[in-house]
Amino acid sequence: MQETKVTLIYFGLLLFVFLSFVPWVVNRELALLLIQVLAVYGAVILAFLSGFVWGWDDGSINNSNLWFAIGFSLMGFCVVLLSINALEISLVLLIVSFQGFLSFEKNTSKYFKNNNKYAEARKLITNLVTICCITSIAFIYNPYI
Repeated sequence: MQETKVTLIYFGLLLFVFLSFVPWVVNRELALLLIQVLAVYGAVILAFLSGFVWGWDDGSINNSNLWFAIGFSLMGFCVVLLSINALEISLVLLIVSFQGFLSFEKNTSKYFKNNNKYAEARKLITNLVTICCITSIAFIYNPYI
């Protein structure tokens, strides 16, 4: 099961990479649309990760963890709303949300603590998604495009 989770984590990264690098080779209007799709996709993934908290069966579930999960889901919703008119702010919020959720999971999930391969994959993917968001922000502020 752990092997499947790690594999799916890497497959999820592929769309982030695609949506952050293709804007550099297409026209600006399409590029901004692709970056907006990246933000919305990131928000969906954040909500998906937050939903996992409800299914933790390793004894690490409690009321405060459920409230944190709801908070992260709401942050994902805010990313979607902000992507309409404030794309760069939505990407910054996405970065903060993913890094925050990683920290939350690292400190509260026994599965994370007990499965080194999963933990290392989650850390790597979170950092790579952060780089994808930063690449997209760089595109938005690039004065040469």
